[in-house]
Amino acid sequence: MQGIDHRALATWPEKGSGLGVGSWFRESVRLAKWSAFPPSFPERGALPRGNGEGVLVIPGFLTGDGTTVRLRTFLWGLGYRAEGWRAGRNLGPRSRAIERLKTRVARLADQTGGKVAVAGVSLGGVFAREVARMMPDHVCAVATMCSPARLPIPTPLAPFVWALQRSFDPGLVAGVMDDVQMPPQKMLALYSREDGIVDWRTCVPPESDTVTAMEIDGARHSTIGSTPRAQAALAHFLARAFD
Repeated sequence: MQGIDHRALATWPEKGSGLGVGSWFRESVRLAKWSAFPPSFPERGALPRGNGEGVLVIPGFLTGDGTTVRLRTFLWGLGYRAEGWRAGRNLGPRSRAIERLKTRVARLADQTGGKVAVAGVSLGGVFAREVARMMPDHVCAVATMCSPARLPIPTPLAPFVWALQRSFDPGLVAGVMDDVQMPPQKMLALYSREDGIVDWRTCVPPESDTVTAMEIDGARHSTIGSTPRAQAALAHFLARAFD
């Protein structure tokens, strides 16, 4: 991408950070095991319920809606209309993907008769924050899971970022690089120190009256949305946001 140093977006993790090919492999194994077993949900009877409000869930970098099925199933069980982004694999901040996401948000808000919440895993959370800032009349709350809030992002996926960067929208990238800003809506940021893909410290947003950051012990980057404690935290957050 002309005029933008790819190292400003993502960097290879430093030695001693715990991130690298090994942590990436362990994440992949964890995801494979997660896919092979039935889901485990928190006790729904102890959680606040929704009333048909819309929640749009955005997958992480290089993944699609299949990785958010369990989270959306959990939210449907609580009474929310939880939908995927329906745009295939998330291949980065492309203008077409963002425009399609904005259309999905507007349509879901129209179908449910009110503002919606947007939630995202990893890069999906970055998309959620940006779309919320673009569409304050449609979005009332944002939830991010293992989503970077600071640049550059130390990650073993950096080579994929560098390979795909020519297709990224220059305006979107420049806007994030200038100053990573949190949306004005209420926001929940979930992170884990056991994250094997992104340095967890970059996933903790700046303190704010509208932002709640919460560590989820034992969660992994690829499966945090399927972690019962993360799901319970999201349920309580959504109940407050839609109140």
